[in-house]
Amino acid sequence: MFHRAKSPDQIFVHLVDTYLDRVYRYLCNLTRDDDAARDLSHETFLRLRKQVDKGTEISEAYVFTTARNTALSTWRNDKREATKRDAFQLEHVSQSSIASSAVENSELRQALEEALGLLSEENRSVFLLSEVEGLKYEQIAKVLGISMGTVASRKFNASRALRGEMERMGYELP
Repeated sequence: MFHRAKSPDQIFVHLVDTYLDRVYRYLCNLTRDDDAARDLSHETFLRLRKQVDKGTEISEAYVFTTARNTALSTWRNDKREATKRDAFQLEHVSQSSIASSAVENSELRQALEEALGLLSEENRSVFLLSEVEGLKYEQIAKVLGISMGTVASRKFNASRALRGEMERMGYELP
């Protein structure tokens, strides 16, 4: 840790010197793509620089949490872009079926959000990373710092609890 007498530039240079290689290796393992890891490393340190400029004290855990969150944000944005491209390919959907589906989806989404809120933080995180973010068990294990067996167990428990809660609310699931 640095004394507050150090300038933001000195603090940032120290962070880069100390963590750049480790963050890059972490992101390489997380993404399995050198170019993506390089881009994510740069984005991570841009985010860290903003925090240093604000006077935030930066710990090792903070550095790696920022790297993980940067990767997750990128994956989330990539998934959204893919969804938008897929939506443009759907040309023959009638407006009445869209309106009907929107009402049904709205009710179902509200029930699902309520059921998700009842899960433990650990189970909810695994479920969302898997089902919403589309991450594989190995990626989830790396992001959360747990074993793949724990990921599988938490996903199973989350799915079972969600199914039970949705059925209790009157929704039949396949």
